Amino acid sequence: MLFIIPLFVAFCLNISASISAAVLPRQSQTPCSFVMSAVGVANGSVVQDTDGENRIGGTYPQASYYISTGALFDGLEHHCVIMPSFQFQCILGSSGSANFSFADDGNLMQGDEEDWWACPAPGPGDDGSYNIFSYGLVNTTGCEALTLKAEGFNCTDPGVPPVSSTRSSSLPTLAPTHAVSSASAISSSTSSAIASAAPTIACPNNISSGIYQFPHLIVPTSPDEPDHEFGDSYSAYISPINTTIFNFDIPPTAPYNDTCALIFLFPFGGTTYFSGIEEEEGEKGGLDFASLAQVATAETTYNTIGAVWEEYGLVEVLPGNNYTIATFPCGSRPTISYQVSSKGNVEVDFFQQSGSNPMGLYVVPCNSTCD
Repeated sequence: MLFIIPLFVAFCLNISASISAAVLPRQSQTPCSFVMSAVGVANGSVVQDTDGENRIGGTYPQASYYISTGALFDGLEHHCVIMPSFQFQCILGSSGSANFSFADDGNLMQGDEEDWWACPAPGPGDDGSYNIFSYGLVNTTGCEALTLKAEGFNCTDPGVPPVSSTRSSSLPTLAPTHAVSSASAISSSTSSAIASAAPTIACPNNISSGIYQFPHLIVPTSPDEPDHEFGDSYSAYISPINTTIFNFDIPPTAPYNDTCALIFLFPFGGTTYFSGIEEEEGEKGGLDFASLAQVATAETTYNTIGAVWEEYGLVEVLPGNNYTIATFPCGSRPTISYQVSSKGNVEVDFFQQSGSNPMGLYVVPCNSTCD
C-alpha cells in the first residue's frame, strides 16, 4: 500500500463536485418486489451492505428483492446466491441458483429449507448487525436460527416481475455543483471542462491503460476500538468510527520514474461487481486523504497509525466520478501509506476491485507533458 509524499497538485482538468445530504440507497424498487424481515432471536428488517451481504440490523438501508423462475434477485438485479461459505449474498455477474421459493407461511425458502442462520457480522466498528447464512452452515457457534418473512409485495403475483420490466438505477445521476479545492474530479457522466492554462504534466484519472498500482495492504482501524488489530482486508471501511489505511509499493522502474498520481475511483453502486458503495448524510462532508510518515502493517491499530506526512484535505465525493487526490515524485519513497477518514458523517464502505468497473484507491504514472 502506499504513502504519498509532498504534493504539488497538477490538474489537467478543472471540474467541481458535491455530495448529497440525503441517504443514497443501494437499491431502487423493482416491479413485483418485496422486502424481508427476520423472525428469531435476531430479528428486524433485512438490509444489504455495500458488498451485497444480506444482514439483519446495522445502519444499512432495507433491501428489496424479487423472484423470477426460481432465481432470487435484489433491487439492483444482482443474483442472490449462497456462497461457498454458506453466506447469503447478492452479487453482480454471478449465475445465481434457481431454487428460491416461498413457503405456505410466506417465508423465503432455499431448496426445501426455510430456516436460516444469523451470525454476528465481523468488521471494524461493531454495529450489532448479523450476516445471514443458509441452514447448511456447519460452524454455528454464536449464531441464531431464524426465518425470513417475505412481505410488502408491490404486485399481486409475488416474486414474478412483468416481462417488460426494466432495470432501474441504484443511485440518481447527480451533477457536480461546487468546487473541490484539494482534488480534481472528472465525472464519468458529464463532459469535462479544460482549464485555460496548459498544465505541465498529464495524469490519467482512471486505470483503463492497465498501468497502475493497487493497494498491497488495506487496514481498517476504529477509534471505538483503538487498540484492536483488524488486520489486512479486501474492503475499506470509512465512516465517523472507521479510518482505513492503504499501502502502495511504488516500482523503481519505468514508467514510475517521474510523477505519479493518487486517484480515487468512485463508480455508481449498480455498476460494481461486488454491488458498490453506500454513502450517508454527506452534506458539507466528504473524505479526508493524507499520507503517513510511517509505513503501516497488518498489525496497525488506530492508536499506532502515527503522524501525518502530508495532508491533502477534504474531497467531496459523488458516485460516478474519478478523483485525482494528489501528485508526487514516484521515487520519493518505495512504500507509501495513505489514510482515508470521514468528514461530515460521510460513510463509504467498499470492496477494492480492479475489474470492468474498478473501485477504490490507485497510483498511476503521469506523462511529463500535457498537450
